[in-house]
Amino acid sequence: MSDILSAPRSAASRPGEVPRPSLAERDRRHALIRAGMARDGLDLLVLSPNTARWGQMMADSRYVTAIGGFATEVLTVVPLKGDITAYVYNRADWWKREVDWISDVRDGRNKWAENVVERARELGLDKGRIGISGISGLARAPSGTVTFATITGIQEALPQAEVVNATALMQDVRMLKSDEEIGLLEQSAAIVEKMIDVCVRTAKPGVSEKELYAQMTATLLANDGELPNFLLFATGPGLRRSSFVPTNRIVEAGDRIINEIEAKYAGYGAQAVAPMTLGRPDPLFAEMVGLSRLCFDAVLAAMKPGVTFGQLLKVYADVVAKEGQGRFGTGIPLMHARGLGDDGPALLRKSDLETFQSIPLQKGMTFIMKPRLVEIDGKERASLGDTVAVTATGAKRLGKRPLELIVID
Repeated sequence: MSDILSAPRSAASRPGEVPRPSLAERDRRHALIRAGMARDGLDLLVLSPNTARWGQMMADSRYVTAIGGFATEVLTVVPLKGDITAYVYNRADWWKREVDWISDVRDGRNKWAENVVERARELGLDKGRIGISGISGLARAPSGTVTFATITGIQEALPQAEVVNATALMQDVRMLKSDEEIGLLEQSAAIVEKMIDVCVRTAKPGVSEKELYAQMTATLLANDGELPNFLLFATGPGLRRSSFVPTNRIVEAGDRIINEIEAKYAGYGAQAVAPMTLGRPDPLFAEMVGLSRLCFDAVLAAMKPGVTFGQLLKVYADVVAKEGQGRFGTGIPLMHARGLGDDGPALLRKSDLETFQSIPLQKGMTFIMKPRLVEIDGKERASLGDTVAVTATGAKRLGKRPLELIVID
């Protein structure tokens, strides 16, 4: 493992500092958020400290402060005017030294309602309109990420304040990525490809799933990635789905390795789906992975600003119908947003189809695209995929590896 641990640091990181976007990017974000607050009549915006789903639910606070990663809990209070305040669980001095985005960083000690009340009173906003992002409406957390005690604690301490849901404000701001954000996702995609490479080099009969997982995670960290990190991974003969948890299972000849491999750089998570087989693949599985690639290319070529998700889904279905000759069906999701966490748009379930049919693509949207093929008269399924970004003239794939079934001799 010495070759992994001696990997050079990314050129974008600085010794002794946490990788993060530029101060110009910070200023862009703060201006957008405050414009949204003015539009919605908010005096104060509260961003919750929930670290669920591999830290993805911390996206709002990290977007504003650049503080986060490794399950760091951060509650952020954004006034329409005045200094932004970040409350971290503890060791605020360390974060203040490492990240230069905001100067007011305090120990919160998980007293989140008290923290909000403290800052609101300091600002003279105890009778103001307070928006809280994460009350409800997130794609992967429809019931919200803010605790009941936090909301009621604020309401009880500030009875003359108006508390409203500001989830949509942050979702809208974060949805369209800047060129710098897309650059961070490209760095994440490069780490993903190194993780794929080390998996291919390490995978052989006699190695356990946990050993493979450990090698991939070491590669992630040695290349400036961070934990916790989303990594679905499983091995087995005829396998059709990945798993959330690696096991002590020993890899055998003929196994498939089914995965969704993600890496986070400065909090930005690119993702790839890279199906592998140890030895000659089953012909049907190989055919379906190849058809997934055809779908990927066709949909990528159609992704332009103004094109709707409904049109993209039709491209997907048409390729499957034509090339699959009635033997295969399509699967959901075709694509969902990538970024700092629970980003939108996220077409995750069949129930989302009607809502998404008429939504147009916009420059700056970023997705993991992973066309899934399902056998009509059987149980086989297959997909591959990569992270893509919508540009002014089309879309581009952020990864560079050959997009194909990986056969390990």
